[in-house]
Amino acid sequence: MEVLGGTVAPGPHDRAAPAPPVHRAAPPSAQRAGRPASGPAILLEGARLTVLHSEHDRRGAARRVPGAAALPRTSAAPRPLPAHHVGRPGAAPAAVGRTTVVVRAADPISRAGAEAQLRRDPGLELVEEAAAGPGAVSVLLAEQADAAVVATLRKLVRGAEQRVVLVVERMRESELLEAVECGVAAILWRREATAERLGRAVQAAARGDGDLPADLLGRLITQVGRLQRSVQGMPGGAPAGLSEREADVLRLVAEGWDTGEIAARLSYSERTVKNVLHGLTTRLQLRNRAHAVAHAVREGYI
Repeated sequence: MEVLGGTVAPGPHDRAAPAPPVHRAAPPSAQRAGRPASGPAILLEGARLTVLHSEHDRRGAARRVPGAAALPRTSAAPRPLPAHHVGRPGAAPAAVGRTTVVVRAADPISRAGAEAQLRRDPGLELVEEAAAGPGAVSVLLAEQADAAVVATLRKLVRGAEQRVVLVVERMRESELLEAVECGVAAILWRREATAERLGRAVQAAARGDGDLPADLLGRLITQVGRLQRSVQGMPGGAPAGLSEREADVLRLVAEGWDTGEIAARLSYSERTVKNVLHGLTTRLQLRNRAHAVAHAVREGYI
């Protein structure tokens, strides 16, 4: 406890003694340093002893007792901890709205490296493969998008309903188109998969956006344009493909049925069957029925 000042009157049997020293408050420099008071203080006024509990009591004593005018300021009361800190010293607030991510790799070293990169992003939450449900983002590491990787892509996208970020060492143009057709959300080169770049691709996939390196995007555009021209037959031509009616007619033509038999089988008029075949051969620039059948078989329509 702190003695602020004053003296105790001697009793009749006490020896004369010098007055006890007055204990003054801490100098202003110490006060400015922010040192808090050390608890309740004791005030001695003659034989009267008073315990000072509050700042108000201290300031009143300062006006009555010489030498006790400079009283230290009490420290501010500590702010209460947030609810999520109660019982968890040093714990950080619980994250809200984090993206669930699972890393899939053939070897544990690659998996550990990717997980270490992703843990740097506070918006991502890594889980084990068994805990990744629909809507999670799967980061798939592979050397290239071979048949096994493409099968895994289809399983994750269509079966598990997850969004996939594919990280590969190399990729051919045919593999690129096949991966895109499988529904992959983002593709990264392994040499470019830094923590920032990988995290950005994962967040883009979680939003439903696409993310491709510039060189892969250019190759994809070129390949789609080439494919579009090949199926149309010529630039600016009508779109290729067969309607359900055209496929039904060509299937029966391939089986050797004539126009009357096809019309009776499909409940069309013979004129309708002829119009279907004429429109098909004209649109796809086919020479005759045999050519139309060969084209449909080659393209997988029938």
